[in-house]
Amino acid sequence: MKWDDIALGLYGDILLDDSAFSKAISDFAELAVKIQSLRDDVEGLLEMLKKGFDTPAGRKFVNSCENNLLEPLDRQKLVIEHISSTLNDVKGEYSTVFTEYQSLNNTIRSYQ
Repeated sequence: MKWDDIALGLYGDILLDDSAFSKAISDFAELAVKIQSLRDDVEGLLEMLKKGFDTPAGRKFVNSCENNLLEPLDRQKLVIEHISSTLNDVKGEYSTVFTEYQSLNNTIRSYQ
């Protein structure tokens, strides 16, 4: 691959699709809300179980559920929120780079 081939766009244009970034940011944010809702539902169910299983074995069962259900949901939500935030940062930080690249690419093409 030679620079001339790249400059002439023979390997395709590099684009930053704002709508794709916006949709991904929105989708991940929405997923984080759904995970939180699921976590709230599970937590509510566990609270109901605590009332009906107020025994040493019942408490162990509920604690096990809390550790094996709630904690992974919390970690997953943090990851999803981080992805959404990172995509938002990337969109903001690099949009000018891709805009300038597109401008340069258009200038190069106008001389062909």
